[in-house]
Amino acid sequence: MTRATPDVSPDPGPDLGPEPWATLEIRLRSAGDGDWSEAGERLEALAALVAEDERALGVETRDMSTLGQQTLRPELVVYTRPDALEGLGALAERLAEDLSLDLALVPTVRVDDDWRDTWKQFYAPIVFGAGALLLRPSWIDRRPGDPALELVLDPGRAFGTGQHETTRLCVDAMVELAAAGQAPRRIVDLGCGSGILALAAARLFPGAQITAVDNDPEATETTRENAEHNHVGARLEVFTGTALELRGDFDLILANIRPSVLIPIAGQLAQRLAPGGLAVLSGVLGDEAEAVLAAYAPLGLHPAADGGRRDLHEWCALLLRAGDPA
Repeated sequence: MTRATPDVSPDPGPDLGPEPWATLEIRLRSAGDGDWSEAGERLEALAALVAEDERALGVETRDMSTLGQQTLRPELVVYTRPDALEGLGALAERLAEDLSLDLALVPTVRVDDDWRDTWKQFYAPIVFGAGALLLRPSWIDRRPGDPALELVLDPGRAFGTGQHETTRLCVDAMVELAAAGQAPRRIVDLGCGSGILALAAARLFPGAQITAVDNDPEATETTRENAEHNHVGARLEVFTGTALELRGDFDLILANIRPSVLIPIAGQLAQRLAPGGLAVLSGVLGDEAEAVLAAYAPLGLHPAADGGRRDLHEWCALLLRAGDPA
């Protein structure tokens, strides 16, 4: 899935100067047989696939829906190491052929810190749920009329800034639950990344016990930092691991993860969902939804009463219930 811009510029040694870093800009040269919107959806699919490669330290999509972005043609930027540029370029070209995308690749090796400021133009405050929750970067102050509940979150070393559709779908699902008066007691953010979903849960469900888990130690460290910055650190249990390490059951499971992971862990996730509990599975492209549903249905997880699906552009979130409360 698309990740936020990473911090890829470590502290330099006393005499060595900044360590080189690299970007691979992937631009659409033409819309092919469709329009730019349709081509942009296929480019999003490419971004999701590239982001799964460990050489991609970060993947940032830019299009007309990106706040602050004025360009017509969608594009994406992959942040990586200089020695990974060639391999990532070859990967992007192979994937582009499968997706019928006409791309231009622009690899660049950098030794400056200009990116720290230039990417800021692509991030702006987001209001979820018709005024229920504000998400803003730290360099933008609150405005008159902003929601009382807020999170302050900057792009960093782990996925999750609220800009991506999959994250928005998950937060909106929680806003719906809160508006309906539902108050889950135990919540887990599985694959927490930056911790944005766990932090949103802490704001929307003040009485809940919240667990955030990721198999990437840098992600869990980032989650801890963001939790402390938003003064909810005492309410979160954060650990590095997988669904196998979870203990007890949860009334709400949030999993913004690609189907390549969601499907294999279906049994583990179902085992941890309390009777009547809700699993929100995002990170799913629309045409992948049936495969995910097919993996969870035999385990007793079925779409919620309202249909259990939310769509935003080419992405969707599946809301699955675990039977009826006892």
